[in-house]
Amino acid sequence: MPIDVRFDEDRELLHITLSGAWPTLPEIVAERSRLILSGYIRPTVVELIDARNVSRGLPNPSQMKTILHAIGNLPSKRAVLVSSNIQYAAGKLAETLDPHGVRVFREESVALDWLFHNASEKMLKKPLSS
Repeated sequence: MPIDVRFDEDRELLHITLSGAWPTLPEIVAERSRLILSGYIRPTVVELIDARNVSRGLPNPSQMKTILHAIGNLPSKRAVLVSSNIQYAAGKLAETLDPHGVRVFREESVALDWLFHNASEKMLKKPLSS
């Protein structure tokens, strides 16, 4: 259950890569706590979860609901990258449980476009200072 975390401060992007078995709930809670204490999880941050190399242990509906509840509402936008149809189905379940904050994707560029879509609109609407 390796979890690799990278944080891009300039883009406020939390990039989490999972491989092997899907992490257990205690592992997820411990990692989220570490990320919160490190200051990586905050309202302006978006999250990209790359689950394309997860090979076993995908959560069932009850587990998915528990995971989403345990990790909370921040960041407010999470894109999940998947590679298989089974992963895609699990991701769609997460979308159903959190329709405003989670989207599942197969292509990283499309996921990043979705994550940063509103951020670029806000920048365009922001008044220029003199």
